[in-house]
Formats: sequence, C-alpha cells, structure tokens
Amino acid sequence: MKRTSLAVLMIALAILALAAPLAYAQAPAPKVTINGLIDNVTSYSQNISNYNTGLFNRGDSMWYYRTRGRFDFIGEVGKAKGVLGIELDHVFGQAGSNDSTIVNAGAASATAVQTGFGTDGSFDLNTDSRGIIEIKWLYVEFPVPLIPIPTTARLGAQPFGAASTYKLCVYTCSDFPGVNITSQITPNVKFLGTFIQMEENLTGTGTKSNLAGPFGVSQTQNRGDDVAGIISFEITPFKGLDLKPMISAMYMQGTANGNARQGRGGLDTSTSFTGPGGVSLGNMDEHRYTVGLDTRLRMGPFSLDPTVMYQWGDRTSFAPAGFAPSGTIAGHKYTPDISAWFFDVRGGFQLGPLLLEGLAMYTTGNSRRNNALGHGFSNGTIRYFQPMTTDTGYLADWGTSLSSLGIDYLNAWNEAGGRIAYPGVSIGWDKYGRIQLGAKATYAITPALSVMAGANGHWTAEKVDRDGTPIAGAGLLPQFATPTGGPQTRSSSRYVGTELMAQISWRFADGLAWDNQFGYMFMGKALDGVTDPTAGGRNTNEPFMLTSRVRFTF
Repeated sequence: MKRTSLAVLMIALAILALAAPLAYAQAPAPKVTINGLIDNVTSYSQNISNYNTGLFNRGDSMWYYRTRGRFDFIGEVGKAKGVLGIELDHVFGQAGSNDSTIVNAGAASATAVQTGFGTDGSFDLNTDSRGIIEIKWLYVEFPVPLIPIPTTARLGAQPFGAASTYKLCVYTCSDFPGVNITSQITPNVKFLGTFIQMEENLTGTGTKSNLAGPFGVSQTQNRGDDVAGIISFEITPFKGLDLKPMISAMYMQGTANGNARQGRGGLDTSTSFTGPGGVSLGNMDEHRYTVGLDTRLRMGPFSLDPTVMYQWGDRTSFAPAGFAPSGTIAGHKYTPDISAWFFDVRGGFQLGPLLLEGLAMYTTGNSRRNNALGHGFSNGTIRYFQPMTTDTGYLADWGTSLSSLGIDYLNAWNEAGGRIAYPGVSIGWDKYGRIQLGAKATYAITPALSVMAGANGHWTAEKVDRDGTPIAGAGLLPQFATPTGGPQTRSSSRYVGTELMAQISWRFADGLAWDNQFGYMFMGKALDGVTDPTAGGRNTNEPFMLTSRVRFTF
C-alpha cells in the first residue's frame, strides 16, 4: 500500500514537473513599445500678460520658439501592461541665468530662473540641460480576476481620460495619482469608478497643534488629506445617443491644490485656510459634491453635445480684513454653502466639406457686493462653479487661443494667472461666473488640408466691480462699499470682450502636421478692474497671438 501511494505521488510530481515548463512556454512573451509626439512651436504675441504679473494695462510683446517631447513607454504581457510617460519642454536659447528650472541646478539654485512659462528649461549652446524630465504617467493596467463582469483596473499616476465626462476638461483633465476601475456591464452600459489622492498627510501628527511633522519638517508643509472620488456610467440607449451621468465627491483639509481651488473675489487660497504663519489647523474643511450629465447626439450630419452640472456642499475659511466693509468679521471662521450651476452646449452641422459649429456656455457667479462668505456671524453661499482640475484645458478643443489653450498651449492670454485665475482653469471669470457664445466654420479643402474661422463673445454672469483691487493669489477684491468721499467712480460691467480665431491645418506627410493659428480679442470693460492703476490708465490692452507648430506623432 505504501509503495502504491509512493508511486502515485512520484507520478503526480513528474506530471507537475512536466506541466510547469509547458505552462511557462505558453505564457505570452513580453512586448515593449514606445509612442509619443514631438512639437516644434513658435509664437509671436502682444499683451499676453504672462511675464508682467498680469498687468493688463501695460503692453508687452514676445516672439519665442520651443520644443516639446512627450513619450510613452508601454510594457505588455498578455492583457496586462505598465506605462511610463515622460515629457520634456524647452525654449530655444538660454533665457535666464541658468538653463534649468530644477532647484539643484548649480550655483543658481537660490535664484528664480527664467526659462519660459510652463517649460522645464532652455537649450543653450551645446544643448546641455541637466535633470529635466517630467514624469507624467507611471501606472499598471490589468484585467481583474474572479469577477464575472469584464473589468479592468489601473493603479498609479495616470490620465483621467473619460472618468467624468466625454467633453474635454469640463470637470477633470490631465492626470492624477490613484485608482480607476472600468467594468463593461453590458455592450451598451459601462461603469467607471475613480479614486484620486490629491494631497497626503503622512501620519496625521501636528494637524491641530504647532508640533513639527515627521522628520522635523515644518508644520507649514502639512497640507492635510485631500481626496476625491468619481462614479460615472456610459450608456448608449440606441445608436447615435450616448449618455454619461456622473457624481463626484471631494474632501479637502486646509490649503488645497491650486487646480482644485483658485483665489477668487479677494479670498486668498493660502492665508484664508491656515493659521498664523501658514500653520495647519483643524476643522478647516471643504466638502464639495458635483452631479452632472454629459450627452452626445449624432443624427446624420447633425451633432449636439449638451452638458449640465450642479455643485453643492460647504467650505470653512477665515474672513480677510479686506472683507470688513461687506459685513464680515476679520479672522472669524465662516462656513458658506456651495450652490453652483454649469451649462455647456455645442452643436454642429456637416454640409459636405463644410462644418458649422456653435457654442453656448454659462456658469453662475456671485455679485460684486456679495462676498460669498456671509455677514456678521451668518454664512453665505458660494455660487461660482469649481472644477476638480482642468489643467488649463477648458475649451482647448474649441479653437480659441487666448481665452483657452491653442496650439501653443503654454502661451494663452493670462495663462500664468498673475492677478485673476486663468479661465481655462477656473472656467468662470473670478467669482462672477461666465457666459460665452461662439460660432465657427471649418472647411476641408482636401482630406489633409482644412481652414477654420470663428468668433466668441465673452461676458460675466454678474457685473464686475471695475473699481476693485487685484490681489495676487486672491483675485479681484471688490470695494463692497462706496469709496470714501464719493460714489463709485466707474460703472460695473459684465462685457469681457469679443475674441476672433482662425486656424489652418495641413497633414503634409505620414505622422506630420503643420498647424497655424491666429487669435485677437477686442477687450470690454469688465476686466479693467484687474488692471494696476500705478501702471497707467485702467483700460485692458487688447491681446493677439500668431502661432505656428509642426507636430510629429508616432
């Protein structure tokens, strides 16, 4: 009996020994690919106001050239893959005291280095630029086992993609660290769940005291645990109609990431959410919830893409001294409610080689005398819409190059946000909301060559105080009360301006495209309040920009 058992055991071990190399031999071979793009961009612009701290009433002009490379390294084994995405962005010619923005760049580490807004450095003679590689993506993606519904998980630093909307950069855009789960419930229904870790409080010590954090690091670096989640569905009831309902929740402690919260209406995003000296305090929380529906309708030559979102919640902050004329108490905590709407509707009609398109968008806002915090000890309401992050990309797919990103995505008007937040980030104009109406026509001369032209009107939903005071990092502080010794000196306005746009695109070879874009904006009176009275008359200069880009995609 013992011998029989031993024989059976030996046979089983032999089968296992033979099966192991067979299984190994049948495993899919690893595969590595690289894809990406290289952009060469040159722009001439006037009154863009990125390099003069947003002095809209002081003229400026610039002509520059830069190169950007974006590369994705993709390793695959079967259906699992890992991705490393890197980016390099340099201007031509050394633009400052050093050709690198990295803080350990030699003796100039303590000096602000000018290399071009949004770039990593500059190419000088011999083109040696040290230590400049941006890590964009670093994630692994794989099918989830033991689940009857086909499900894919993605872990790490990754793109948002269509986590919240079909439409580009309406609520989320660019990249995030976290987890994404996608499940194909039925052929017509897809589920997407996303968790985002925006900021991390490593141990939680020092949150409500003045104690130093881990390793003796100053508590001013303690930014709290800021997290968010998104749940959405992609539903196709019938061919030609796509629906994407979404719900999102955000929780932020104290100072938050500048993409998720911008300074508006005179409220500083740093000092108003921390204690003296930037110390992190407890109970300085924000709870923000957003629901929305994004829709795509395609019927022959006709297209319609409406998006609607509603946002609610509450946020605690300190009232600044400048708000005293509005009835608040300086240094007192206020917890206003959040109640804001966002609408974006775009439509198109194809007539052979001619495509006609229109845009109408609207976000609510607070009036100039409404500080959004409240009065005395009572709380108010924040009525301006706040995306999680657009990464400056809202309406970057529409064709404008000044009020949104164009083909030179580092040189839009006020993109640096020197005095008020850039509208491609905040969507609204400061705290006043936004209205935009636009139309454009695109004609395909050949399948590879097209021309586009259009115009956009810009307004705020609520009138802007043109006598306000711009504060860096806080936006436009209204007067709230009439000036001492007289009435308001200038009338309020909601007309921002009229923007013209034009573009020629030519795909002249495999993988190569040449794009040329022009933008000009006739400025209205609404943003005169953001100008600096010490720099001249309070009239915003009219900006324009001409850009040419050659893009190689592989």
